[in-house]
Amino acid sequence: MRAEITGEELTIIKNIPMVFILGKGRSGTSLLQNMLDAHPAIIGPQESKFAVLLYPRFSHIKKWKESDILFFVKCLYLEPLFANLWHIDKTELIEKMLSVKDFADYSTLCKIVYYQLRKGKENVLLISDKNPQYVLFIDTLLKIFPEARFVHIVREPRDNIYSHIVSFNDKNPVFRAYQWLEFNKIVERKKAVMPGRFFSIKYENLVSNPEVIMRSLSEFLGIPFSSEMARNKDTTVMHEQLAKSEMRKEGARIHKELLRPVNTSNIGKWKKGMSAYAKLVTETITSEFAKETYGYEPGTEKISSVRISCYKLLRGKSVYFIWQIFTRMRFKNFQFNLLYSKLKRFLKKDRLPLWEYF
Repeated sequence: MRAEITGEELTIIKNIPMVFILGKGRSGTSLLQNMLDAHPAIIGPQESKFAVLLYPRFSHIKKWKESDILFFVKCLYLEPLFANLWHIDKTELIEKMLSVKDFADYSTLCKIVYYQLRKGKENVLLISDKNPQYVLFIDTLLKIFPEARFVHIVREPRDNIYSHIVSFNDKNPVFRAYQWLEFNKIVERKKAVMPGRFFSIKYENLVSNPEVIMRSLSEFLGIPFSSEMARNKDTTVMHEQLAKSEMRKEGARIHKELLRPVNTSNIGKWKKGMSAYAKLVTETITSEFAKETYGYEPGTEKISSVRISCYKLLRGKSVYFIWQIFTRMRFKNFQFNLLYSKLKRFLKKDRLPLWEYF
């Protein structure tokens, strides 16, 4: 493969539009990303937050030097999701970036990174990216990619929280319920200001009528519909990559459903498995907004066997907002986030050479 980018190719890359999938985790964001990536003209990689994480350090650079490129790539590979799942040849990426450094800006370099995952796709029409935490950084994404559009996917709150409990052995349904509520409120506020930039999908509709939904989404994105989008793509390669990384156990547990065709089996699972306490917590926190905004009906049966104290609700809400403040602060402080990422990798025994920690 040619280790440089021609002027014509650079123009093509710069003009590829971006779309970001927004939604609380366990709402079908990975499924939707896989369905988009199945399109022969869409790049839809595994999630990595690198564009937002590296923005505070590199976005101000107007004239890129070789040292800037080298440091950018070094920081890129310190992001665990990128390092473990993207598998881009580091030397080749550096050579490509250096070949266009005199004409590049931060947005272009990010797109060059995405573009390396086209995997033989010709005439790329769109790059799709997803991460649940992008909900908190919509404004930042628009600063990097002013042309960006957003696809918001929402899932019935009880199914969403129950999926968290099962997938992560989550012991804090209060925090997750407030996260569902606040994430979707943030998106709805942004949609009210920029309605033409957003397309909303209910998870239940996506898995029940995938072709109808993906045809409508294709129209919104301005791309031709492909029948491959209505089916979950072959994720064998993704799972082979996970098997080689320290994320293999976590990935196999979280994304096992991605190996199956699109189906409705995960709708209503909460009815059989969700505890009365988690159900009461979820409905207490989310039911009013969920019904008024998305039409999700709350339960009609009285849950008299459990109680939830005002103290637990207040504590859970406080924990969520502290987490949100910390996450926003972390993403905006490059040096702190770099140290935080290295520390996480160290604690997970993904050992770096000693000098990398200084």
